[in-house]
Amino acid sequence: MNSLAGKITLDMRSSEPIYLQIARQVHTLVSAGSLKQGDQLPTVRELATELRINFNTVARAYRLLDEEKLISTQRGRGTYIWEEPTEDTMKQ
Repeated sequence: MNSLAGKITLDMRSSEPIYLQIARQVHTLVSAGSLKQGDQLPTVRELATELRINFNTVARAYRLLDEEKLISTQRGRGTYIWEEPTEDTMKQ
């Protein structure tokens, strides 16, 4: 599994909410090819621990990415990159 936390930079002073920073950066990593379809993401708790933020913040980012069909969470298996982002999902 790749280290997603090492690829995400959070700006705690930004007016952009942290969960949106995470979601935006995951989109960017997928677009750049750093994350590919089928890559497994860390669990919510693992990523929250590595980023030193509340796990609810990561859960909200993952939920947003799941709603956009960029990731898929499969109970008991993990969270994976589902598909390449489309123009529609990148505008949000």
